[in-house]
Amino acid sequence: MVHTLSHTESLQCSSDGIWEACKHADEILPALMPDYFTKSVFLQGHGEPGSIRIVKMGPAIGHAGEVKERMDKFEDSTKTLGYTVLEGDPRYSSFSAEMKFLPVGETSCEAIWTATYEPVGDMGPPEHIKQIVVLVFKTLERAVLARKTLSHTEVLDASPDAIWEACKHADELLPKAMPEFFASSTFLQGHGEPGSIRVVKMGPAVPHAGEVKERMDFFDDANKALGYTVLEGDPRYHYFSAIMKFVPGAAAGTTNAMWSATYVPVGDMGPPEHIKAIAIQVFKALAGAVKAD
Repeated sequence: MVHTLSHTESLQCSSDGIWEACKHADEILPALMPDYFTKSVFLQGHGEPGSIRIVKMGPAIGHAGEVKERMDKFEDSTKTLGYTVLEGDPRYSSFSAEMKFLPVGETSCEAIWTATYEPVGDMGPPEHIKQIVVLVFKTLERAVLARKTLSHTEVLDASPDAIWEACKHADELLPKAMPEFFASSTFLQGHGEPGSIRVVKMGPAVPHAGEVKERMDFFDDANKALGYTVLEGDPRYHYFSAIMKFVPGAAAGTTNAMWSATYVPVGDMGPPEHIKAIAIQVFKALAGAVKAD
């Protein structure tokens, strides 16, 4: 017989913030809850519906060495995700759950978890899983409240239209213009549209990262703006995302290139001034490419 169990947790952060943290949960949870989660590895996909991942559990979860899960739903519009346990929990013949985040004002939200399960024998409801989910919600809340930002505006001697057009070819342009920083850029999924996944192999001037996996969050032609999130490759931050936007400068034919980053540092790691410096060099390389045409 199929049963359900649900729980609602009030969180002191926005639904937008907690949803963004959810997108980084595979990095945040092993870092902040190592007793419960040691590692998460995707066998198929990158977190979109249909993705399959292995979650290796920590010592606080003695019954399961690892659990195989399928992502059933991941909806930005409703801030809802759903998953099904495929293997790893012998206590239930089937188990699936959904998480949804509803805004309550601008700085708080409700996190709603609902599980659907079939117990084996006389196994009771998964109250133990519910308690872990509450810890997950509070850990993600803590990550959101620890978020920091860094921004910079660079004036470029080229029009926004020209810079934006160069930006569309950055994956080919930057390894040629900045080989000491970028060796190559390869798409694993998509071709640069929102949801695309790419691996950027770094050059010798970026010794901390051999390669970085990024997700394109948006690519807005109308507003000449793009956003991306680092999924893997930079151990200095629990998560890191950035936005670039190009608007007309004060002088005719110039561009204000704006870069802003949102990040959660690991330990006492300082702001990503090194990444900001690379972003400035990227802006200058784009402007140089425009001048060379």
